[in-house]
Amino acid sequence: MIFLAIDIGNSHVTCGIHDNKWMKIIRIPSNVDFCNSFSSLKKYEITHAAISSVVPKLNAIYIKSIQDLFDINPFIINHENCGVELIVDKPTEVGIDRICNTAAVQQINKPTIIGDIGSATNYDVVNENGAFIGGAISPGLETAANNLFNKAALLKATTFMIPPSSIGTNTQTNLQSGIMFGAIDVIDGMFKRLEIDLDSGETNKIITGGFGKLISPHLKTKHQLIPNLTLDGIHLIFKNSI
Repeated sequence: MIFLAIDIGNSHVTCGIHDNKWMKIIRIPSNVDFCNSFSSLKKYEITHAAISSVVPKLNAIYIKSIQDLFDINPFIINHENCGVELIVDKPTEVGIDRICNTAAVQQINKPTIIGDIGSATNYDVVNENGAFIGGAISPGLETAANNLFNKAALLKATTFMIPPSSIGTNTQTNLQSGIMFGAIDVIDGMFKRLEIDLDSGETNKIITGGFGKLISPHLKTKHQLIPNLTLDGIHLIFKNSI
């Protein structure tokens, strides 16, 4: 089985080809101008596909593209067919990406907090039984930075890099310090706060998402970096559905 996992996010669509392992992963901007990049996957002779999406307006476009390119109907993950218990007030409001993250850690059998650092930073809390019990959502690095740039006329967009010191000596390093170290400290703080409120003893902690690899080395929180966690969850949910 050559499997295609598609994670449709607010900023990017991540596509992964799985054949015993992740063979190819590409990221495409979340807009309708994706055909050239997506068509490049045709050479893999994909036999099965599944979609996780938090951008409903793109669903039909990707479903049609999969049908046209591979002559298959993709499995669309939702809160009812995911096989994940959602112990929250309104299960219908849980993001499908968060459900997939939960599915990927269900076998750990230990309370887990996932920091998914992308357009938004999601903190997904999973109990020892593998159920999603809630978490937190905050603006992501890029979202917060772009809002700052839009509001302050004299500040220009800067590269998302970790500066050598928290004490910036020019506008760019001031911005890098505030944006990057500020985000790092918030993530460390949220992990600590969530662990206290979870009150379950030792907690497993995972970092994933588009900015995960950049942020991971600078966190004080002991954690595991799993860049493809959401894709792993899509794959597991699909396997359990057939």
